[in-house]
Amino acid sequence: MRREVGVPVASAGKLPVILRGEGVERLHFRPSGLTPMVEAALGGVGSGHRPSQPRISTTDSYATVSSATIVPFERFLLGHWQQMTLIGLPVPLVGLRESILEQPALPALTNERYAQTHAAYEAASDQRPGLQKWLATELPPLLADRDPVRVVGVGVGDGSVDAPLAAALAAGGRRVRYTGVEPHAPSAAGFAERLNSLGLQSLVPTVVIGDFADHDVGHPADLVHFVHSLYYVEKLSAALDHAFSLLRSGGLLVAAVAPLEPLCVLTELLCPWSGRTPWFAEDVHAEFDRRGVSVRTETIVGRLDVRDALVDPLGRGEAVLDFLIGARSRALEPVAHDRLLGYLRDISLPGHPGVLPHPVDVIIARKP
Repeated sequence: MRREVGVPVASAGKLPVILRGEGVERLHFRPSGLTPMVEAALGGVGSGHRPSQPRISTTDSYATVSSATIVPFERFLLGHWQQMTLIGLPVPLVGLRESILEQPALPALTNERYAQTHAAYEAASDQRPGLQKWLATELPPLLADRDPVRVVGVGVGDGSVDAPLAAALAAGGRRVRYTGVEPHAPSAAGFAERLNSLGLQSLVPTVVIGDFADHDVGHPADLVHFVHSLYYVEKLSAALDHAFSLLRSGGLLVAAVAPLEPLCVLTELLCPWSGRTPWFAEDVHAEFDRRGVSVRTETIVGRLDVRDALVDPLGRGEAVLDFLIGARSRALEPVAHDRLLGYLRDISLPGHPGVLPHPVDVIIARKP
């Protein structure tokens, strides 16, 4: 069962609030000034409750609360219902959901189309440069005592995130053994070329073309990372278990994964998952919480520019739309296609139509 509510804010529009089962997992609301009220309601800064219960992230235009611990819906409403209106999803998404129920599942992207659209999507977002910089700056100090340092990257693609990290780890001539696991052969070749082109004698890159579940690193790893790759694993718990099994005691498991916020709400709705469950940051937090593993989380807030998609959705904006929903967007019926574009307008940053919040959570756990 899924229930959605929204918080009204003058002319800023409404963002969806996702409630799973009988508890609150994630709230989307505007403006960020509502944060203190939500903190007090869910437990957090100044509330007297355990501060680890909710996680609250805020940008200039919106704020998000997520709770790995199930929080009763009534607890949030109690004393604060005056500020809320039960509205369901934004109107365009309600209509879109109704539209797609009336047609077959959308055709999934081929591996080739996925690679093409992914490149266009990354070019339309400023998230990746921020993620590259953060990983290359923050992770090396956490592994300062390791030489050689052994890294396993899962779903490394063409290595665009891995190369800056590998270079930072190899600073000062430190030995780095960097293994990239990637199922798509052309992307794996790009990873190998990119890391070899760094020209660092102390860096030894290896690429494995295949599934992570079948991979055995041979030596205990110091770092296993998933950068935007956990969405695609069949069983999240099994993937994390396997990652922990590859780590030495004290090694780092890092997951960069999107929270279930407006963009991913759309992806979850439209992507042809073929019976698989899509995993988001909330699910990863729940898995770590279930294991009793403490984590550190940093939210990198990017922006995705979909203005081309809004003005030319069947032309220069089509690739971004396709990657966003994980399917061929032109297969949508005209009414559904219009509602898709309407939803993107609805979740745009205030004053910036077609520019969308594009956050990623970086979750860091250390193996006991």
